[in-house]
Amino acid sequence: INGLLRVGETMNVIAPPKYGKSWLVTDLAMAVATGRRWLDAFETTQGNVLILDNELHSETSANRIPKVAAARNIGLAEIADKLFVDNLRGRLLDVHSLQSYFESLQRGFFRVIVMDAFYRFLPKDSDENSNANMTDVYNRLDWYAAMLGCCFVLVHHASKGNQSGKSVTDVGAGAGSQARATDTHLVLRQHEEDG
Repeated sequence: INGLLRVGETMNVIAPPKYGKSWLVTDLAMAVATGRRWLDAFETTQGNVLILDNELHSETSANRIPKVAAARNIGLAEIADKLFVDNLRGRLLDVHSLQSYFESLQRGFFRVIVMDAFYRFLPKDSDENSNANMTDVYNRLDWYAAMLGCCFVLVHHASKGNQSGKSVTDVGAGAGSQARATDTHLVLRQHEEDG
């Protein structure tokens, strides 16, 4: 995503719950899968995209994808062999146990891998407020990105309270190492004007 994310990098997409993060990353995935501009602002390099979703059920994803495609005037046949979704809810996979999953993928096949929602990929005994734990998680993602020749997009939640006065790197919940370890923060905030 020109100006935002290169192969080998990680981007956090951060917003409060129910702000539309999953819809936004579905749109991002379609932009990359088809090589279209994203948000009318960012050119993309076409490549296959994998969405690993551990929050939505497969029926919900199957309902949303056609809606986003229709809104972007993208035919489903155009993304059928370029956009892949694996609903992992209930499969208990964390960033460490995903190693065998990622090792089964062909290097370079995916340009972007979306992990939605990031907190559900954290290891059971880790603490998102621990710099050491989160550094370990991001180091692992960097290793996967290098191994697969792709980049990662992490759907992350904002900390509690009003986010409008915070700097971009202070919006995400958890340890400060998350702000330092990632390459890009994309933050969704409430618009200043209603409507």
